Amino acid sequence: MMYKSADKRFGVQIDAECVDDMVAHIKTAGNKETGGILIGFYNEQRDAAIVKKITGPPSDSRSDRTWFNRGVKGLQQLLNKVWKERQYYLGEWHYHPNASPDPSFCDKAQMINIATSAQYHCPEPILIIIGGSALNNTMKVFVTIEGKRLMELEKQISSIDFGSK
Repeated sequence: MMYKSADKRFGVQIDAECVDDMVAHIKTAGNKETGGILIGFYNEQRDAAIVKKITGPPSDSRSDRTWFNRGVKGLQQLLNKVWKERQYYLGEWHYHPNASPDPSFCDKAQMINIATSAQYHCPEPILIIIGGSALNNTMKVFVTIEGKRLMELEKQISSIDFGSK
């Protein structure tokens, strides 16, 4: 799946396997929020991030029906490993059970904090939110711009979606 900003300045490509992995974590979480991080790389033009892997919630994560605090246990070791494969931390994903995939005030604040933190080395982090249920959900993709605001990216329709070859 490909998502782009209206001005085509930013893009995010998500492998179908990553979406399947997110849905699997959602099924496990039931009616509680869940999430993890996005891992991948940027294309040569540096105008699109390619998400190749996602994590589920680390074991020290905490959640309930309306909030999720992603833990950190094991993430640094994973990021060190994928760094050798030229893959990097790209951002966050999480699930809003039985709710819309729109970012909350806390979601926005977290992404701005990540964008402006030297610890993350990620000035334009991506946020993927899935809302609804494991069987009937909607996904939205956002990028943090200039460390100040989230911009929603639009899903791109390809000729494949229309059955052409």
